[in-house]
Amino acid sequence: MQTATKETLYFETGADNPVTMRVQPGETFEVETQMNAGPWLDTHPDGERLRQKIRGGNPSSGCIYVEGAQPGQMLTVHIGDIDLNPVGYTAFSGSTGAMPGWLGGTGIGRQSKVVNIHDGFIQWSESVKIPVAPMIGFVGVAPARERFHNGWGGYWGGNFDVQEITTGAAVQLAVHHPGALLHIGDMHAIQGDGEICGAGGIEAEGRVRVRCEISDKPAAMYWPRIITDTHIMTVAMARPAEDAFRTALEAMVLWLEESYGFERGEAYLYLGQVLEARCTQFVNPTYTYVAKVAKRFLPG
Repeated sequence: MQTATKETLYFETGADNPVTMRVQPGETFEVETQMNAGPWLDTHPDGERLRQKIRGGNPSSGCIYVEGAQPGQMLTVHIGDIDLNPVGYTAFSGSTGAMPGWLGGTGIGRQSKVVNIHDGFIQWSESVKIPVAPMIGFVGVAPARERFHNGWGGYWGGNFDVQEITTGAAVQLAVHHPGALLHIGDMHAIQGDGEICGAGGIEAEGRVRVRCEISDKPAAMYWPRIITDTHIMTVAMARPAEDAFRTALEAMVLWLEESYGFERGEAYLYLGQVLEARCTQFVNPTYTYVAKVAKRFLPG
């Protein structure tokens, strides 16, 4: 099985990133993710070298070329098993989109915490353990024309920070360049809605198994989609958060119209009854909103 290792890290996503691995559609491969730089490096035996290497946020482990993927198609990224390494951390710089400090400190100040991860739990303290809920924060293809640092998310995917991107999920992205140029990283052991600390969630590293498929892109698809056993989802990233919600809602209306036989107006009324939606992160350059419909509510 091929592995995208941490040897080459990219902190920006663009079509000019040299390809580090090539995979076939349907091939299962692994991605070894790199944790963001943070207080965990203070006691790491190779901490100083790693600080120099991890020069930006949300490193992706190389650039993966999916053979046969062409502009105008859709890439479906299937997320398999996620294996977490035993150390993680969370940190707050003293100011984020969720807790701004326009006129100085927020009153909370800089905070950080390094934790151990073992036996399916995060050891928060001697008396508090949190069950892990591993997820992949960053899944993106090369944007059509732009180049973005990996703090950004948008129509190309990128920095989702959506908890549903976990084992069993399928992330669907429009392809803009030959090979799609897939970038994966930003593993979390768990993340609360809003990602209010900025550094997670519990930032973590480990390995995730991935498999890609190529298909025709639905005409109405402009923003990423996620499919799980229980839900279909549209995702949009924008600022303010209201615009991200509006865009995710529009994308869901178009999906119901194109693929499930709804008239557009009926789709909107129907979503008024069954829509689930929330802001999963409120700290990045663009905020993320996910709109969900349970499959049990969809026409058979």
